[in-house]
Amino acid sequence: MELINLTEIIKLCWKNKKLFISVSIAAILISAFASYLIVPYYKSTTTIYPGKLSQAPINETAFRKGNIMEFGSTEDAEQTIEILGSNNLQERIINKYNLYDHYKIKREDPIARTLVLKEFQGNVSFKRTKFNSISITVLDTDPIMASNIANAIPSELDSVKFEIIKTRASDLVQNLIAQKHIQQVKIDSIRRTMDNFKAQGIMSQFELGYLLQAYAESNPSERNRMQTLINANISKGEDFDRKERELDYELDNLYLLEKYITQTKADAEVRFVQKFVVDQAIPADKNITLQSG
Repeated sequence: MELINLTEIIKLCWKNKKLFISVSIAAILISAFASYLIVPYYKSTTTIYPGKLSQAPINETAFRKGNIMEFGSTEDAEQTIEILGSNNLQERIINKYNLYDHYKIKREDPIARTLVLKEFQGNVSFKRTKFNSISITVLDTDPIMASNIANAIPSELDSVKFEIIKTRASDLVQNLIAQKHIQQVKIDSIRRTMDNFKAQGIMSQFELGYLLQAYAESNPSERNRMQTLINANISKGEDFDRKERELDYELDNLYLLEKYITQTKADAEVRFVQKFVVDQAIPADKNITLQSG
């Protein structure tokens, strides 16, 4: 086996020095260009569970069941993802952290809003796990900004969801109050009718029992007056009883309306946390690389 002659190799390299120099320069340029294209990004992730209810029912039974502390269902998780992906929530984060400047987008650009939302949505993702938690992942060239955005998103979720509930609940309160007024008018009318019956000596079945007992124990001089009352109750007693039952029914409906009004006002005025945060996002200490453009 012949040994390679080192001298011949050197001569060959010298003879083709221009080619080697050109290849080396090209390699350096390609490497520099590739380094420019590869942008270092930092990733931060937070995990949340949506709450079971939009608001907590204010009654003792629901409180004992602990509904406020229950994790949400698949439907709750999907609804939460819809809110997380809304322009309303995303623009809050964009304005809070002045992401127009951070992403180097000029506000006076006619499509600035479209551009900043596209950049934001490209850097932020939401994913529901099989256990119905939601993973929020944020990429950014600044590790602190990435973690700030990731932690701000669940906070803004509370604000957006509460405002949605408040708007709907406020409208419902007004409708319920109007219905309560109608209900009260109906009850007042029934009471006037019953007062008219009472003015004629018409009474409830319970009271009529005492009247019959008094009639049996009365002397002849009192019986004529009592007999008149008894006859009037025999004639109109069923109408009175029917009105009495109607009054009880309408009073129950009024009680339910008042209960709904109290609950709905609580929905509109009391702000509950809409999620459970499992892991807070922290600034990443290592970057990942993404192709720019």
